[in-house]
Amino acid sequence: MPTQTNNKSRLRWLAVPLSVLGLSGLWLTACTMPPRVVSVLFEPTAPAKAVVHQPRRLPYKTPAPVPVAEVLPEVPRTDWVAMLELLPKDAVGGTDWVRALNENLIAPKPGLDPNAVDEPEIDLDVELVPKGSPEFKATYPHKAHTRQLACANCHPAIFKMEKGADPIAMDKIFAGEFCGRCHGKVAFDPITGCPRCHLEMPR
Repeated sequence: MPTQTNNKSRLRWLAVPLSVLGLSGLWLTACTMPPRVVSVLFEPTAPAKAVVHQPRRLPYKTPAPVPVAEVLPEVPRTDWVAMLELLPKDAVGGTDWVRALNENLIAPKPGLDPNAVDEPEIDLDVELVPKGSPEFKATYPHKAHTRQLACANCHPAIFKMEKGADPIAMDKIFAGEFCGRCHGKVAFDPITGCPRCHLEMPR
C-alpha cells in the first residue's frame, strides 16, 4: 500500500513538467501547422492596440525674435509764449492777429476738428445799433474773422443766425459771453479796444 501511494505522488510531480513540455511542443508545432488547423486549436486573439504615450514635455519651439524698439529722437517742445512775443502788437501791447495774418506770420486752421475744411472769406459787415444810442453802433467785420475761423466756430452756438435774436450787451461781453468768448482772452480786450468796433467813437 505505501508503495502504491509513493508511485501516485511521483506521477503527480512528473505531471507538471510533462504538461509544460507537452504545451511547449504543441506551441512549437502550431507554428508550423496550417492556419486552418491552428484556428481550430487556438482561439484568435484580438489585434493588439498601439499604446500611445503622451510626451512628458511639450516639443521644443524656437522662441520668436524679440522686436527691436525703435527710439525716435525727442522732438523739442515749442515755446508758445516766446512765439507769441514775436508777433506784432497793437497800441496797448496785445497781439495784433490781423496784422500777423496780413504779414503771413500765422496760418490759422479753420477749427479744432482735424477734419475741418477751409471756407471762403465772407466780406460782410454786420451793424449792431443799440436802441436809443445810435452813437454806440458797433460794426462786426466778417472778413477779418472768416480769414481765421470757420463759421461753425461761432454759429449757432454763440450767435444765432437771425437778426436781433441775441441780446448782446457790453456787460455780457465783459462776462465772457458773445464776443467775450475770444476778446479779452486771445483777441484784443474790449475794455481798451472800444474804437475798433465802435467806429464812430474818437480814436
